Amino acid sequence: MQRFLGNNSNIMKQRNRALILNMIKEEGGISRAELSKRTGLSRGGITPIINELLGMELIAETGVSVTDSGRRPIILELNASGCHAIAVDLTRKKFTAAVVDFTGRIVTQEQYWFVENDTLDHILKRLKETINSLLSQSRAKRIAGIGVVAPGPLDIYTGVILSPPNFWGWLNIPIKQILEDEFRLPVFLDNNANAYAMAEKNYGRGREYHNFIYTVVDEGIGAGIIIDDRLYRGKGGFGSEIGHISINMEGPKCECGNNGCVEVYATIPQIMRQVNNYAELGIPSSYLTEIRSRRLLNWNDILHGLEIEDPVCLNLIRKVAVYLGNILVTLINVLEPEAVFIGSDIAGAGDHILEPVKEYLYGRTVTKDIHKTDLFLSNLKHASLVGGAMLAIQHFIDSGSYELYE
Repeated sequence: MQRFLGNNSNIMKQRNRALILNMIKEEGGISRAELSKRTGLSRGGITPIINELLGMELIAETGVSVTDSGRRPIILELNASGCHAIAVDLTRKKFTAAVVDFTGRIVTQEQYWFVENDTLDHILKRLKETINSLLSQSRAKRIAGIGVVAPGPLDIYTGVILSPPNFWGWLNIPIKQILEDEFRLPVFLDNNANAYAMAEKNYGRGREYHNFIYTVVDEGIGAGIIIDDRLYRGKGGFGSEIGHISINMEGPKCECGNNGCVEVYATIPQIMRQVNNYAELGIPSSYLTEIRSRRLLNWNDILHGLEIEDPVCLNLIRKVAVYLGNILVTLINVLEPEAVFIGSDIAGAGDHILEPVKEYLYGRTVTKDIHKTDLFLSNLKHASLVGGAMLAIQHFIDSGSYELYE
């Protein structure tokens, strides 16, 4: 929740600053006259705030726009170097840390791949060293904070990584406190699906929509759900766990306790288990059989198999499309979003996943004869890092107390 501190006059100033800076960010460029019209603030009320933001180098005058009257109003945009954030993306195999600027551009990044028998203490030590390295390299005037993206379940309010599956030794890790104690910067924690949705909403095609679902398929299946331009989290921050929607009540038991969850069938690891079994069973695919005779298949092998139209790879992706389509029909019928985005590893399958999902959805949703939900593959690069940075940057913008970050 946005929080303002101080007396009434100061609170109003913070609110108006946040209102104006948010609108400049959302519009990607806007004139003073349009700001006044959109915010309801007078030109006289806007001018001193704009001058403050210019003086702080948070915004910049970047050009002029052409109007019918011939007057050319000056356009205001975020100043990319006005504020930065540190983003950390934790996965089961590695972590990536980056410096991200005010416009969502990655300035620099470093990775650390976990090695066999890596302890939690050693990983956290390497993470601190990496963040220190990024901060020492950075010429940033302001650091809004550190945004950490990790697999759930998480307690986003206390900043604790609770018990992510397949993370040996990772249990109740107070990552927020650990990093805040080390760096004296505000730290924010969220799951990767929410981070993807935040990135899409702020810097991708999601800017065109007020309500959408961002579906993530990689080592797990999740969603970031945007409703009325805001991320939906649920009562305790555990909402949007679409990977645990059952598509087969008689199916295998999932680690969550339910039966036949879509995660049992359609994650990247599950796809790889199936395709390695295909090759071992001798189902016709000279392409897969040749690779399998030398090593286990990997996801890039499947993507190449789709390019060369290998029949086993094509059949497998069509099955995954049906699994995803099944849960997306349910979500569309319940939420009626304007759009659905498919991102993360599965998006690498391109039209081979998009078209069968689209065919499945458009024949089964309640609104199929009234209007269709737009369906896209997300093309944002490094979306988890950009979304992680947005956790800190958005908090900075909403605070209105920009002097505290000098």
